[in-house]
Amino acid sequence: MHGEYILKIFNECGVGRLIGIEICEVREGFAKGKLTLNKEHMNIFGSVHGGILYAFADQVGGACGNSLGRKAVLVESTIQYLKGAAAGETIFGEAQYTYKGKKIGRIDIKVYNDREELLAIIHNISYTSENEHSAKT
Repeated sequence: MHGEYILKIFNECGVGRLIGIEICEVREGFAKGKLTLNKEHMNIFGSVHGGILYAFADQVGGACGNSLGRKAVLVESTIQYLKGAAAGETIFGEAQYTYKGKKIGRIDIKVYNDREELLAIIHNISYTSENEHSAKT
């Protein structure tokens, strides 16, 4: 199982740490993360910045994409923003493979708040290399 390794490297990621993202769970084809929003995450209108939501989803989706034991990178992504969130709220993301080809996969990510209200839906297309993860990844 590659979950523990992927959990470790994604929680040590500089961008994820800068934003405050925590990857909580990784298993084959699935990842879950959370982020407690603060004032630095807000846009000029006092709601979570779309770029923060996207970066959060990208991090959770990346952990999912790499959960198969091979290096995976994002090649295309779409996001639909459905609802805002305020400072002090904790948001959650769940990513799951919905298609696993030999090299191309689709990962769907749902971002929601602690009241289970859907904030955003993201569809990622990833490329998975033949190279397995190693301690030097």
